[in-house]
Amino acid sequence: MTPYEQFWWNWSLNVVLAVATLSAVLAALFGDWFRAKLFKPRLAIELLNPAGMPTRVQLTFNGQSQLELARFYHLRVSNPARWPAASQVQVHLTRVEEPGPDGEWQIKWTGEVPLRWSLQAIRPLTAVIGPTMDCDLCSVVKGKWLELHPLMVPNSLADLAKRRDAAVMLITLQARATECDSPLLRLQLSWDGKWEDGEAEMAKHFVIKQIN
Repeated sequence: MTPYEQFWWNWSLNVVLAVATLSAVLAALFGDWFRAKLFKPRLAIELLNPAGMPTRVQLTFNGQSQLELARFYHLRVSNPARWPAASQVQVHLTRVEEPGPDGEWQIKWTGEVPLRWSLQAIRPLTAVIGPTMDCDLCSVVKGKWLELHPLMVPNSLADLAKRRDAAVMLITLQARATECDSPLLRLQLSWDGKWEDGEAEMAKHFVIKQIN
């Protein structure tokens, strides 16, 4: 190898090493920032099953416990991007509306209260969403009531969250993470105050539908 060729070989090698070193430094300093800009999680929420899931709940009255039939309705939270995962996710109830005398929706409550995750007793309050997770939306208990399932019920929401008679309400929900929020989901809940054990029969008394 001539001195001329040796010079260019050494120069090229030094350039490659310098670029590699600079790239490593930039990746260490700004890698997370670039990944956050180029790849973002996305959140979506949807009604899992309009027919609900039959189950039994244990109720306690005056120190006496009894099992009652109930039907639970759930939301599914997903991250269509799958990667990266969305962190610190909760589904928030943000608004409750009811029809006024003219049939138009009137706002009865606004705020931000998270719904409870399904099997909340063994789950953290917030979730990391890569795979899907389900949360409890509401339930109808035979002969008792229609109940929303926020993690906690503020006093201003108490009369709306548990209805013992026929009710129609429009609720607004949103899944929120540290990195992003889902689109708003608006669901109309309509209950005539009645109960039947069969799925098809119960669907005549309680209906959930999405309102665009």
